[in-house]
Amino acid sequence: MYDINFFEKSNDLKKKITGHLLNENDCNDIIAELDTQRSKKPKIYNIETTNYCNMKCVMCPRTMYMTRKNIWIDDSMFENLTDNIKKYSDKDLNHFFDWVENDYKQSMKEVSENGFYFSVVSQHLVLHGFGEPFLDKNLLKRINTCTKKNIPTYFSCTPATMTLEKAEKAMMAGLGVLKFSLDALDEKKIQEIRGKKANFKESIDKILHLIEFKKKNNLNTLLVPCMIDLSMEETDTEMHKEFLSFWKDKDVFAYIKSQDNRWLYENDKDLKSKSHYSKQYCEYPWLSLSVMADGNVVPCTQISNSELVMGNINENTLEEIWNGENYTKLRQMHVDGSFPKGHKCKDKCDMKKLYQYLK
Repeated sequence: MYDINFFEKSNDLKKKITGHLLNENDCNDIIAELDTQRSKKPKIYNIETTNYCNMKCVMCPRTMYMTRKNIWIDDSMFENLTDNIKKYSDKDLNHFFDWVENDYKQSMKEVSENGFYFSVVSQHLVLHGFGEPFLDKNLLKRINTCTKKNIPTYFSCTPATMTLEKAEKAMMAGLGVLKFSLDALDEKKIQEIRGKKANFKESIDKILHLIEFKKKNNLNTLLVPCMIDLSMEETDTEMHKEFLSFWKDKDVFAYIKSQDNRWLYENDKDLKSKSHYSKQYCEYPWLSLSVMADGNVVPCTQISNSELVMGNINENTLEEIWNGENYTKLRQMHVDGSFPKGHKCKDKCDMKKLYQYLK
């Protein structure tokens, strides 16, 4: 979930920035304007319920860099966090969707990465981070908590390690969206990408079963088979077509997702340049925040090892953190480029920063 009101309010300023109509002398005015446009009550993009994971995915920084302890989020912490979340009204969502269609020129009916971001992510609390959600021992309890509080929920999983029993119970508990990560169409390649525990045929069979389970029980969970575009070989394009063709006319939202974390390919400029983030600047410091399993608040889902912490909810409220000194400094750095050497946002992130668009 993110701040749909900020997304709309800031669009005129965004056009000026990305159109290179502003320069370095406008930094203070930009900072001030963005601060008036952002909500003073933060939107929680995602809550990492656990960072346990039994996969070894090549495109995930967790595989190579994570050193923090594996834990599950504390129950009372999760309960308190969800007390801060309010579902958007139908009126607000419809207004936003109309604006996306008319001003942002993005069809809300389009089954694509952008379509998913605007129609689904905008209104759902994400219940995953750098861990496998189905390894959360209290996952069903989390979903039930959110369902009772009328909070739409979504998470992504690796179907190879998902049990049908847990998936069915999650859907019955009111899970809004269940996304499945599938990155190849054969056993050998998917294991090269996801690790030896990945199993292609078994994964497909599980998803097909859940499609029938949804129909049989008249459930509303959106099922989302998703393939990440790793773009390692030219044959990938044909594989993507075959993937989408397989899911055609089935009750799913199947799409190809661009790869995050291109910065991992430090020695391959061609791969790094293919990030889907390369044509926009990062808005996360104003748009939403992420909460890790230990209570650390970080600016976005790209922070895998608590290397950029804004605060901790065991010490301060979300509002205190969101409106505090650390966030103020981060927003300024994004606008004027005053990042210190080695800063995560500058050196290990795919997204351009706002200051890079200023003349």
